[in-house]
Amino acid sequence: MTTTSLAYCLETAATLLRDRPFIISDGHTTTYGEFDELAGRVANVLLAHGIGHGDVVGIYLPSCPFLSACYFACQKIGAIAAPISSMNRAQEVRPLIERTQMRVMIVDTQTMDEAVRASQASAHDVKILLSGGTAADTVALDPAIAAADVLCPPLPMRPEDPAALFFTSGTTGAPKGAMQTQRSITATLRDMAVHAGFVWDREVFLCALPVFNNFGATVMVDGAVYSGASVVMLERWDTLKVLDAITEHKVTFMAGAPTMFLYMLREFDPQRHDLSSMRLAIAGGAPVAPEIMAQFEEATGVPILELYGATEVSGGATAQPLIGVRKRGSAGVPLGSSRIAIVDDNGAPVPTGETGEVRVSGDIVGAGYWGDKETTAASFTGAGWLSGDIGYLDDDGYLFIVDRKKDVIIAGGYNIYPIEVEDLLFSHPDVGVCAVIGVPDSDKGEIPAAVLIPRAGHTLDPAALHAFCRENLAAYKVPRRLFTVDEMPHGPTGKILKRTLREWLTEGHLTEITP
Repeated sequence: MTTTSLAYCLETAATLLRDRPFIISDGHTTTYGEFDELAGRVANVLLAHGIGHGDVVGIYLPSCPFLSACYFACQKIGAIAAPISSMNRAQEVRPLIERTQMRVMIVDTQTMDEAVRASQASAHDVKILLSGGTAADTVALDPAIAAADVLCPPLPMRPEDPAALFFTSGTTGAPKGAMQTQRSITATLRDMAVHAGFVWDREVFLCALPVFNNFGATVMVDGAVYSGASVVMLERWDTLKVLDAITEHKVTFMAGAPTMFLYMLREFDPQRHDLSSMRLAIAGGAPVAPEIMAQFEEATGVPILELYGATEVSGGATAQPLIGVRKRGSAGVPLGSSRIAIVDDNGAPVPTGETGEVRVSGDIVGAGYWGDKETTAASFTGAGWLSGDIGYLDDDGYLFIVDRKKDVIIAGGYNIYPIEVEDLLFSHPDVGVCAVIGVPDSDKGEIPAAVLIPRAGHTLDPAALHAFCRENLAAYKVPRRLFTVDEMPHGPTGKILKRTLREWLTEGHLTEITP
């Protein structure tokens, strides 16, 4: 599909595939035509409230089809959709209101109280539109939607116009509003569709990712619209429901964080679950342990392609090829319009095979961080976006991610990349889930520590784990301390929140195991 904006993507799909199921959620099916009409009604309501081109619209809803309709309503009128995690509390929402100067915020009964508290505490006045009821300090949305015209032809857009603000999950600090443009999103959708070989009007996506997040909204929902696909949407991750949905709806494609595929592998029952319709899955949001990919494909027959990307580049920058060489441990090759360079601290390219910071350029790069010129200038240069990730390119142009630049552990002058230690621990038969973090040390500054969850039916022997690491790692990389936890803290995308693990360690919430 040749497109100029997300709104035209939807208009094209709704015209050509009017009666095709678009979103299947909680036993209800919404066709492309019905979805386009709902988005048109919401768009006209927003226009009636004075919202127009360039205005920020907060969308503070649980992950659901209505959230996606509000998102596309913004696209029709040139407003900027700003989805907010429904898990956020008032004190987290207030700075988002003030930073973006959003004109209105769409909420439901689940998020209403937090929205009102955030609004009352904010120095910026925001109108709260409530779906699903009526309440003080809000404007009832449902009657206005019911009375609104379904027709709202898309307004002309410029490629550089911001389409959406996604607030990063905060793994590196306070959330930042990453601006995605009409160009960056549609370029990402085109690249993904070509790379994955999506066939128009033939695909069924499964989205168990929150659609208030970039991965769920852009890669899954926007991607489905671009490819004329149906989307089976789950409000939240539930491993058995995911496996059952793939079986029932003959899903052809899904995406998720690496831990999600690990959970699927544990619960997969070939007598109950039929995954034969699945052509591929994409894992992103964190590096994928090669052992997980190999075990998943062997058990299910479904190839997992590791994707490397970020909210700042509207989704994916590289991915393992579906056809061709899939190099173990690699994040693949650049997608269509993206370009990858490895640079030193001065921004100069380093030789092939040497590590440096990953820089991404091309149409997929967004417009920076809303209201944060200093951070934008530091990360978005004329040559591209500096990712903060450490990696290298091999002779064939495959990208290998070594680690997050800010997650590097420096122990006594040695750089330790946690992913290298994590990959080794994942290969141990007793380890189910692991995360390696740096902890303070009076002698070395910091030392590596591993936080572990045992594999089901197994127990962890700290002496054996230490011996295993010593046999396979340089001495300075061996975790000096081992901890267990019942459940890892995850962000909305499924990433393990290492900052939270460090806080838990400080607060004494982790159980240390010693030889």
